[in-house]
Amino acid sequence: MRKSNCNLFYSIVCIFLTCCFVCLPILAKEKSKKEFTFDEAIRFALQNNKQVAIAKYEIEYSKADRITAGLRPNPFLNIVADVLPYNPTSKEFDPNRNQYGVSFGFIYETENKREERINVANKRLKMEELIYLESLRKISLGTGNLFIATLAARERYLLAEENHKNLVNIVEINKIRFKKEDISKLELLRSEVAQDQYAVAKVSAQVDYLKLKNELIVVLGLNPSEMDIILSGNLDSLKQLPTIDSDRLLKLATEGRPDYLALANAEDVALANFKLQKAIAVPNVSILFDSLVQQDQFMYGMSANLELPVFSRNQGEIAKSQSARKQAALFREELYLNLAKEMAITEEELKVRFDALEQMRQISLLKSQQAVKIVELAYKGGGSTLLEFLDTTRSYNETRLKYIDALVEYERALLNLKYIAGFDYAPN
Repeated sequence: MRKSNCNLFYSIVCIFLTCCFVCLPILAKEKSKKEFTFDEAIRFALQNNKQVAIAKYEIEYSKADRITAGLRPNPFLNIVADVLPYNPTSKEFDPNRNQYGVSFGFIYETENKREERINVANKRLKMEELIYLESLRKISLGTGNLFIATLAARERYLLAEENHKNLVNIVEINKIRFKKEDISKLELLRSEVAQDQYAVAKVSAQVDYLKLKNELIVVLGLNPSEMDIILSGNLDSLKQLPTIDSDRLLKLATEGRPDYLALANAEDVALANFKLQKAIAVPNVSILFDSLVQQDQFMYGMSANLELPVFSRNQGEIAKSQSARKQAALFREELYLNLAKEMAITEEELKVRFDALEQMRQISLLKSQQAVKIVELAYKGGGSTLLEFLDTTRSYNETRLKYIDALVEYERALLNLKYIAGFDYAPN
């Protein structure tokens, strides 16, 4: 019997140690935490976002194209063996029938084609650099909007958590009141059902918050399984309506927005390509130097090959380059008009949304908060019904959620104003 107990004891110890060895690595692996403000998140994303690294390779491709554009045509070697020094009838060599030789040649590019290719490659490299900066600006906007959305999801989750705590408190009070026979069983059940509903709403809000936070972690270039982030600040951080100088911001946009500068550079690319296509229309010259052995005589010569531009003179590519230049100019003019339109719309939108926020903050939100406190105190003291308390709480929640949505739209409008002006990016 003692031996059986010893075996059981050793088995339990082995199982316990095995569980410790298995579980300890899991428990030891904790996520690192990093706190971000709004501006810090954007700067971090510009340095670590994977799309930034991918976009940077387009510049490397253009640099490689510039190398290719500067390469000269390879020389060529031609070996001729029309008659070999061999007589098939006599099975002997016949030196009088030798006829073989070698030619060496190269292509001479006319009209400075190499220089024109390099010029086009340089213009396109500048274009890719501007497009890269534009991608940074878009990532700034996307990161900022996601940061704002995550802050809003956190606010909704905190509101749902607050509502659930209040209902838990109400249910505990109702249980005591039910024992004292101050309320009916139906009243207690209604409060418990409301508690369960708020618990479900809390879980749903928490899931939405976690989804957006993990999405933001990925945008920042981090691994959600290894890193957790803490968002610093809140949505209601801006107290004053900013002064907006539309003319100055529009000027900044035309001087600093990468996409606008890229369209201006597209005209330069089209002009450089037009010059290149005109140069391609002029045929190149192939020059050959010959050395030939024929009937034991060594002969040397030189020849040139020139294509006659009778039918094809590169007319199609020349016409396309002219059309591309005109098209780029029209695109730039259209973007300028859209900039002016977006600037005017955003300026008016900010004013309207700021006034709406002030009204909600000072009137609707304040009154609904006071109503909830009054009804909650009255209900706990028996001076109000559960339905009145829940209805007042629901009204407050709707007002608070609308206020959060209004804050989100206002903050996004502010961010969009920076995006339109073109200075909300920092090249790495």
